[in-house]
Amino acid sequence: MTADQSGIQLKTRLAEELGTPVADSLVAQLAQLGGKPEPVAATVALLEELGDLSDRAARAAIEALPDLCRRGGLDAVVAWLDLGIALAEASGATALKYFKDSPRILGLVDTAAARQTMLGVGLELAEQDANVTLEYLRTAPQMLSVLPADQLGPWLDIGVELVQIDVVAGLEYIRQIAAIAPVLDRRDIRSWVSFGMKLIQPNTIGKPDYLATIEFLRTSPAILGDIEEPAIRSRVVSVGACVAEQAPAPAIAWLAEAPSRLRALPSSEWRMKIIQYAGLLAERDAETALAYMRRLPDMVGLIGAAPAAAARF
Repeated sequence: MTADQSGIQLKTRLAEELGTPVADSLVAQLAQLGGKPEPVAATVALLEELGDLSDRAARAAIEALPDLCRRGGLDAVVAWLDLGIALAEASGATALKYFKDSPRILGLVDTAAARQTMLGVGLELAEQDANVTLEYLRTAPQMLSVLPADQLGPWLDIGVELVQIDVVAGLEYIRQIAAIAPVLDRRDIRSWVSFGMKLIQPNTIGKPDYLATIEFLRTSPAILGDIEEPAIRSRVVSVGACVAEQAPAPAIAWLAEAPSRLRALPSSEWRMKIIQYAGLLAERDAETALAYMRRLPDMVGLIGAAPAAAARF
């Protein structure tokens, strides 16, 4: 098919949904993009493939094209349609949501290269889980503001694994990646997720109550960010997960109080020593570990700040 034939075919297809003036404008702008694959011919082929999977999804894609153009995302149309096809193969409803929401999301991404990267990561995810892909796309602009594109994969892999275990917690984790990534090293994320998962409790009718877990995932990044040393943050999470294994309430209190209690200690050396002993106590009894932390300033004040104080402790 020649370029002229592709243009005529695409104008005809778009005009059915958008009217002739809008169709002519879109095809002209696509033709100006250039590159490989040629955008007009590729759009014709991809819309046809999408229509074979779902007529509704194909119409939704066409209806979204003017918005995609207005928001500066037309340069990513081939990758955009590719991802829509992958989602339609898994779920027509997911594909409809994608075409409705994605132009606005792509409009939040500054560069063509970043848009291509974002959609490329989405395409890889779509092969594993459509729900994770949609949630990722909704938060991808925020993720890309705190993580290099080539580091997104391992963070998202944890989300894919978690969704297989628990959909509610897994999707909330995806939403909070942009908040937790600047605060915790990726090596500590599984411990952080484990802490949150242990807060799930049965409600009065025996169903899982996710309130504490969702609250933890949403608020703990800011709480942990109030602890200056990354190594101490890591320890606070691991001790909290150990406490949560025994009882949720002391674990929630542990996290909430840790920044202020630790900040009252005279040095990083003291904070590390204190948190190490807290971990040993937490393995035996959650309430004892919490009581220990609450008495820290008093204990350290009694021991004093002399060079031998740490050894006396």
